[in-house]
Amino acid sequence: MNITKIILISLILVTSCESKIDNKLDETDEKITWSELDEFPSVKECNDLNDSNLIRECFELFLSNHLLEKIDLSNVIIKNPINDTVTISLLISNSGKVTISKKNIPENIILNIPNFEILLDNSVDLLPTVLPATKTNLGVSVNSKFDLPIIIKSK
Repeated sequence: MNITKIILISLILVTSCESKIDNKLDETDEKITWSELDEFPSVKECNDLNDSNLIRECFELFLSNHLLEKIDLSNVIIKNPINDTVTISLLISNSGKVTISKKNIPENIILNIPNFEILLDNSVDLLPTVLPATKTNLGVSVNSKFDLPIIIKSK
């Protein structure tokens, strides 16, 4: 089974993606309390859903699927088996740009796939602009952060 299929299956099975909202206004570092009425980041495909939990799940699935589609592992040859998890923190700016704010790539993956970090960075760079989180009582878009685990398995 090739590595792309393994990663796809792993990403689909991962349902424990947690989001952490790092709410900041443009010109201030003041933390803002998140309420149930506030809107999580989204994409047009998910924005038509009525329930905020469904919107959040849809958005997390969108991020996972797009990263998987964009990461190019077609030329990767792995000599040793891998069963590890990469964790990335994705920052969604108040303008909807998605960037990596933090990466935790295990040494085993770096040794077996030396260019994995570059492949990961390139796949995130190819993500489309999304609808940013909105602090509804202030009527402003805010930055948000999502921790996304990526399970890498090979035989």
